Amino acid sequence: MDFFSLPFTTDFSSIAFGVLAVLLVASVIVWVTLFMKIVSLVRTKFLQARALKLLESTNRVDELWLRFSKMPKNPLQEMFTLSNSEVKKFLEANPESDYGHRRELMDRLERMLEGRILLAEKDLNAGQALLATIGVTSPFIGLFGTVIGVINTFMSIAELNSVELSVISPGIAEALVATAAGLFAAIPATLGYNLFRATIRGMTETMDYFALQLLHYLQQQLLPKQ
Repeated sequence: MDFFSLPFTTDFSSIAFGVLAVLLVASVIVWVTLFMKIVSLVRTKFLQARALKLLESTNRVDELWLRFSKMPKNPLQEMFTLSNSEVKKFLEANPESDYGHRRELMDRLERMLEGRILLAEKDLNAGQALLATIGVTSPFIGLFGTVIGVINTFMSIAELNSVELSVISPGIAEALVATAAGLFAAIPATLGYNLFRATIRGMTETMDYFALQLLHYLQQQLLPKQ
């Protein structure tokens, strides 16, 4: 007998069907979330590596600005574009600014980049709470179905006054299928959450490093050695 057809070929209770329906929805949500986050993180990670390589290998300001402006939207591209725009506005408005005013601009840029990193990290963590919640709650929902199956088994034994396999097997099957369904939803959710968490931590460190390199690049423009 096929595992997935078991609930329809065995006399499951309405509560057991409800538990399985909830876990099926949770499992679908998990796999959709996993697919979407994998695509998003792979794309962002690729663009991060590309942006960092551009900043480290391109010396001409106009060429760097042009290549970043043509890059697909991503956190590092936004950080460079916003910072460079702020510098251009400042230099146009204050062409004869002294060292102190330029130092204040650098401090503002540093705070701005820190804020952008926080926002980018928040976006990268989208869906993580959902995976964590499903990973934690699904086994308990499955356990609830397991308890219902065991209760139904004892009720069948009491009603029919028999412990034959035909009497106890539906309740036992109901209990085990609920347990398996809970694990089927929880395991990929937990694995995905942990793997994504480690990946996002690494990507956040890359953004921090990019911000430091970008500040150094802007400092060379604004605060040349005297």
